[in-house]
Amino acid sequence: MHWRQLIISSSVFNAFQNTGNLYTSYWYRYETTKGPWFDRWFNSVLGWRWNQWHDGNPFMDDYVGHPMMGGITNALWIQNDPKGMTLEFGNNREYWHSRMRALAFSTAYSFEWKFGPFGEAGVGHNGDHNTDTVNGQIQNDTGVVELVTTPVGGLAWTIAEDYLDKHVVRKFEQKQRGTASLLLISFVTPARATANIFRFRPPWYRDGRVVRSSSFFSEPPGPDGGLGLAEAASPAEGSATAEATAPALGVASSVAGKRDAGALPVWPHYGGVHEFGAWWGLSLMSGHLWGTAKDIKYMPIDVSYSYLLNPGAKWNFRYSPELTALAMLDEPQSGQKGVELQRKRTYGSGLSPVGFRASFYPEKRVQPFLSTDGGFIYFVDRVLSPQGSQFMYTADFGGGLTIYRKQRQAVTIGYRYQHMAGATNSQQNPSTDANTFYLQISRFRTKGYR
Repeated sequence: MHWRQLIISSSVFNAFQNTGNLYTSYWYRYETTKGPWFDRWFNSVLGWRWNQWHDGNPFMDDYVGHPMMGGITNALWIQNDPKGMTLEFGNNREYWHSRMRALAFSTAYSFEWKFGPFGEAGVGHNGDHNTDTVNGQIQNDTGVVELVTTPVGGLAWTIAEDYLDKHVVRKFEQKQRGTASLLLISFVTPARATANIFRFRPPWYRDGRVVRSSSFFSEPPGPDGGLGLAEAASPAEGSATAEATAPALGVASSVAGKRDAGALPVWPHYGGVHEFGAWWGLSLMSGHLWGTAKDIKYMPIDVSYSYLLNPGAKWNFRYSPELTALAMLDEPQSGQKGVELQRKRTYGSGLSPVGFRASFYPEKRVQPFLSTDGGFIYFVDRVLSPQGSQFMYTADFGGGLTIYRKQRQAVTIGYRYQHMAGATNSQQNPSTDANTFYLQISRFRTKGYR
């Protein structure tokens, strides 16, 4: 087993789950920070209701969401198990032993998620307090159902995905596809696609076979006409693919480039001319420079593109527009005096067509940068006041570090101070500032180069 990578990817998944609970639910934040934490954690474990099946949660949560969670944790195990990562669906001893080992891990992860300090007993304190009433019965969000549907339903989910991967996805991949097509087919196996993301792989990655892409962003051929440098990786040690593919390919890859016009020269720097990325950010406290509305929490999810304007220079200057795919703004709800009903959440999307970024030390693996963007976000409802605007202009400035995992792949850790204001900034139409910390994953390409 590749224990180190399993622990890392499982910890990232656990942090993702806790962050989702804390951001989307006011009650998770309130209960987690109220009272003595250790006492409430112990009380949550002791308050678990073993004598009832239902926990009061919706059907989709118990019978769809949790089986998918089990499918994801199964995939996290399988992709780190050299004996099982390349196995396809089949009624044989090796396949069932591999999936039973994954079931054991999924069961252990499920119990930690419900009873551990980094699960719902420690973050949200489910079990030590009553939450609501369902069908006349007082609930505390605990019951046996999720302890069963997560591992058992997750096993069924994994088997179904294995079957679809063998008989549907594999046939789809026989022809070279674009990135959009590969992303779309990844929704046929969503648990495996999600687990791939948590190990920084494309959603369509497979340990047991090469997936060929016709996209510009696929890796160009190497000097020998084979797979490109950035995507090439040795098959997993101890896997069946290592012996099967080594004589033929020498390497195994998630994406092989379509272009076969001979060896391309190597772009001499980290990164490339074109950058395509996505980032997630979170602001838990408002700024005080220009904004008038306080206690605003903000979470954007953006897709970004940048173009290198000065190749070959001692520092990089990029044009970097962005699309805000989803923005969530959480604000105090006016007219409410009680603790329970103080917050309102509003969703929106937007565009920042004016964006620039200056990066320094282009020869280094770690590159500091400064950035600025300007655009707008349109929310589905009025924000910041009952008379506020749905259309908010945005402007931000910030900086951070770009860390190159590979020559053409990077992870960015950054900060932005973002101002949001309506068409008229007044007491009836206030503005706000967000202190946004974010994480971005990017890929780079240069036409005519590797």
